[in-house]
Amino acid sequence: MEDKRSFFSTWFGFSGWNAMSAQTRITTQIMYRVFFLLGLAAIIVGYGTVTGSDPGGAVTLTMIAIWYLLFQFILNFIFVEGSR
Repeated sequence: MEDKRSFFSTWFGFSGWNAMSAQTRITTQIMYRVFFLLGLAAIIVGYGTVTGSDPGGAVTLTMIAIWYLLFQFILNFIFVEGSR
């Protein structure tokens, strides 16, 4: 049967979270969520280090959105596409 998921849905959708929730232990899930927060913190600190100022609201929201999509990509690559 042909898979009719779009490119965006395949790589940036919730399939990685669903697969992770079904396959992994709760401690592993907590570690991935902590990794998400640590990665976001590193991006915000890196921005402050490079620019010498705190990010504003729009910049912070943009960083959150980009990191969220990148993190979804990583989860989907590991748990969904990587397991094939």
